[in-house]
Amino acid sequence: MGEALISDLILTDEHTTVGVDDSIVEGTKRLIDMPGGVLIVLDESENVKGVMGTHQILKAVAQGMDLSSATCGEAMELDVLQVKLSEKIADVLPIINERKPQAVVAVDDDGAFSGYFSPNDYRQAMSRLDNMPAIRSLDE
Repeated sequence: MGEALISDLILTDEHTTVGVDDSIVEGTKRLIDMPGGVLIVLDESENVKGVMGTHQILKAVAQGMDLSSATCGEAMELDVLQVKLSEKIADVLPIINERKPQAVVAVDDDGAFSGYFSPNDYRQAMSRLDNMPAIRSLDE
């Protein structure tokens, strides 16, 4: 049995996507239908440029931005860690723990967005590792 990969997790829930040039109003409309989720901000080539949640929208409101003309690209968070679907969960979790990014997204081998690694996915990944049998020493 091989080690669990990022692709073994369900990464297609808890998010929706929005274009980098879409208005904050458009992003807000999409986020309303995704309670507790996030917006993954993509460029025209489906590459991840950033993420937005309710905090970023409220910050845009507080700064007096015109939400119908300001873009998601102007309000998004840029601290996004990208991991490949083919990477091992055991290799990725230490990187996440050390870097502590705003968001983690999965990409395919071409760098195109494939899914959002949510806090729930993180807990599921940790659970998978906790349930894996340890390798016994040859001295045992």
